[in-house]
Parts: sequence; structure tokens; C-alpha cells
Amino acid sequence: MKGSLIWRAQRYSSLIIFTYFIYVAYFIFSSDIMSFDIWTNFALSAQLKIATSLIFMLLLLHAFIGLWTVGTDYLTTRTLGFLNRSLGRKAKLLRSLYYLLFALMGLLYTAVIIYTLWL
Repeated sequence: MKGSLIWRAQRYSSLIIFTYFIYVAYFIFSSDIMSFDIWTNFALSAQLKIATSLIFMLLLLHAFIGLWTVGTDYLTTRTLGFLNRSLGRKAKLLRSLYYLLFALMGLLYTAVIIYTLWL
């Protein structure tokens, strides 16, 4: 991956996610009276469902970039070998398992969010 591209993707995704939270907070605090009906109509609107789905995808991208960076920085032969030689020899395997784990977690979270929002 190209460093400047992933740096920008992570920074811009965080700004868009922040904007989404500001939008939801504005709705909550700008309502004179917050009732179950008002909140339900807001939460079940197609605009918010679409926005929430897109924000969740950006959140996954943001997390993936952060976790990928941690994996490439700390799960290396040199870094793990500093702790323990046999651990250093297994660095590639550990990094692959680490990537597999957070990819599977991302798929699980996506399935739960899509199910919760749209079904």
C-alpha cells in the first residue's frame, strides 16, 4: 500500500465519521422534545440507514488501516525476534493470523450491522 494514500484515507475517513456523529448529535440536541416516535422516525429513515451503512464501511476502512499499520510495524521478525528468537521465526505466520482475525471480525461486524439496520 502507498503510504500517502492510506494516510489520507484514514484522516479523511475520520473527518467524515466525525461529521456523521455531529449530525446525529445535532438532531438529538436540537429537538425540543425527544420522544420514542421522533427518534424511531429518524432512526428508521432511509437517509440515516444509508448514511449509517456508509459510515460503518468507512469505520471498517479506518480500523483496517490502523490495524494493518500495527501489524506491519510490530509483528516483524526483527521486533518479535527481539523478544524471543522462536517467536521471531514465526512472525510471518503470526502477522497472517492477525490479519485473518481482523478480516473475519470485520465481516462479522458488517453482517451484524447490515442485519440490524436493514432487516
